[in-house]
Amino acid sequence: MRRAFEAEGAPAFVDGLDVTESVGDGLSLAHRGAEWRLGRGAWASRDGSAHPLTLSRDGVTVATLDAEERLRPDAADEVRALSGEGYEVWMLSGDEPARVAEAAASLAIPAERAVGGARPEAKAAWVDAHDARDTLMIGDGINDALAVERAFCSATPAVDRPFMPTRADAWFTTAGLAPVRRALRVAAAVAAVNRRNLIVATAYNAVTVALALSGRMSPLLCAALMPLTSLSLIAATAWSLGPRRPLWRS
Repeated sequence: MRRAFEAEGAPAFVDGLDVTESVGDGLSLAHRGAEWRLGRGAWASRDGSAHPLTLSRDGVTVATLDAEERLRPDAADEVRALSGEGYEVWMLSGDEPARVAEAAASLAIPAERAVGGARPEAKAAWVDAHDARDTLMIGDGINDALAVERAFCSATPAVDRPFMPTRADAWFTTAGLAPVRRALRVAAAVAAVNRRNLIVATAYNAVTVALALSGRMSPLLCAALMPLTSLSLIAATAWSLGPRRPLWRS
């Protein structure tokens, strides 16, 4: 927005003006006895404006700006794939509920899983109520910061905004939503390998302890079994999670 103003030769900021930001709503300014607001229609105006961006003076709408949102080309396919793999996809947004419902419908997200008009505190409260240590929260704006911090796991594509990467557990720069599903697949694969290794380690310890108690564990056998099982587990893990596995291919 600042670049757009400057391109037209208009100053984006004027010295001496005290602009206040209301997180999740917009910007307000008291100037020459009037209060100006720029932001969410329901907050900026008293006349029931439902526009995503409204400029008002003392609660009266002065101008409105309609925005057209275009979902990423792979969004619908990725949401469908996530649902097919057993994940429950929700949409939390501070936008007007009608706009959120429309976007959710285009992604085949059930209406009951589309939450609109959610302030930052409401998003965080939703995470607290639904997270059973199994929630991945994806956020890209300051309105998502509280929810990102509260979720069991979180990620963001907004690597250019320092307030998000410092709060999220991971971030991705690839265009589209494919990294989300790939990360979940990698996490599932790593968890499966860990479970397998723990089962093998438990079985190994049970067998070797039994051999030791029965007096059949010689120093030579112990010296052979310990490195053999360790190397076997390392080799099996490398094979399962190696760079040539389909897991890492797009």
